[in-house]
Amino acid sequence: MMGLCGRATPRAVRHWGFASLSLALLLGCDTPVASEGELTAIEFSGIPFPAVIVGDTLRDSFGVATPLQATAYDGRGAVIAGVDFRFLSPDTGVTIGATGFLTTTRASGTIRVFASLGTLQSARRTIVVTPRPDTVSAMGSTRLTLDYVLPDGAANLTSDIGVSVRNLSGPTATPGNVVGWPVRWQLIYRGDTLSPGDTTIAVLQSNAGRRGVVDTTSTSGMSIRRLRVFSNRLPVATDSFQVVAEVRRHGRPVAGSPIRYWVRITPKS
Repeated sequence: MMGLCGRATPRAVRHWGFASLSLALLLGCDTPVASEGELTAIEFSGIPFPAVIVGDTLRDSFGVATPLQATAYDGRGAVIAGVDFRFLSPDTGVTIGATGFLTTTRASGTIRVFASLGTLQSARRTIVVTPRPDTVSAMGSTRLTLDYVLPDGAANLTSDIGVSVRNLSGPTATPGNVVGWPVRWQLIYRGDTLSPGDTTIAVLQSNAGRRGVVDTTSTSGMSIRRLRVFSNRLPVATDSFQVVAEVRRHGRPVAGSPIRYWVRITPKS
C-alpha cells in the first residue's frame, strides 16, 4: 500500500487515527520544516528613549547612554543569541557606532533607523531630535469644574488639561518647544492613583479619544489630556479628582514638574 506522498506505508501504519491522518494532510508533504538556529526574522526591539537631545547621545530615562538593540529569531520562533547587528540611518548628522550607540549633531527633525543582520532588515523606527527640556508649565488654570450629566454620556468630559515643555537656553540647544518628549500622567481619586486600565469611575484620554497615561509632546511642545467621568458610577454627587503631569530629564524632574490640576465635578443643573 502506498502512503502519504507516494511512500510505501507499513501495515502497522495503515491504522492511523483520523485526527493524525487529517493533520498530516493539512501540513502537506512539501512544506519545509523550519530549521532550529537558522536566521528567519529580526525585530528592532530596543530604542531606549523616544527622543534624543540636540548634540547628545541617545540615553535611557535615567540619562544613561544606552545602545540600540534588536532580536534575531529562527524558523521556530526561538531567539538566536550572540549575533552582531548593524544599525543604519539614511539621515545626515547621525553617527551609530558598531556597538549601537547613537549620537546626533542635527538641530531638529527626526532620525530614521533600521536594524540589519545578514540579508534581513527590520522595519523602520523613528527617533525625535529635540532641544533639552528645561521647564514645564501649565496650560491655563489648574482648577477646573465639570458639570456632568445623568445618565452618563459623552458630554462628561473636561476641557483640555495640558502642559508645555520648553527649552530656555543652552550651548547645544536652540530655545523653543521640546518635541517628542515623554509626559507621564496620573489620575488620583480620593488619595489613590488609579491604574491605567481602571475604567470604573474615570479615565484620562487624548483629544482623539485614545485612553492612556503616557504621552509625548507635540510639535508645539504640548501634551494634552482630558478627564472622562462615568457619572453613573460615582459614589457621591459632588466629588473631585486630581490630574498630575510629570516630566523628567535624566531621571530627575524638570523644573516646574510635577504639575497638578484639580477637577471639581458636580451634577449639571
